[in-house]
Amino acid sequence: MRARSASRRAKSDRGEATAQLVILTPILILLVFLGIQAAIYFHAANVAAAAASQGAAAGSRRGSGIAEATAAAQQTLADLGDSGQAQTVAEQDAAFVRVTVQVDVPRVLPFFPETVSRTAIEPNERFVPESDR
Repeated sequence: MRARSASRRAKSDRGEATAQLVILTPILILLVFLGIQAAIYFHAANVAAAAASQGAAAGSRRGSGIAEATAAAQQTLADLGDSGQAQTVAEQDAAFVRVTVQVDVPRVLPFFPETVSRTAIEPNERFVPESDR
């Protein structure tokens, strides 16, 4: 009697693995692409942050300005291999230099942002005589 019930159970389970595979395969592929897209996005964010930081540091030196800040940010983007269209905006006032870099993000999945923007702010260097300290 046991052998007969075991064979009935085996017949009712036929094709179950195929159905599970059909359901799970697209989900697994989506998860892989999601991981790839997240890695690409965070890499672009790190590139933008590094370029903004380098630009702000270069622009904050005594005697330098917006041109040096923009050039340093663009050079950092080139060194890090950014092949997209990056936009760099540098602003300077009496106290601070602000550099904003916007980098295009290659897209694998449609619902991720197309660009990432990072801003760095550095105080301007200034000379303070010893007697004023």
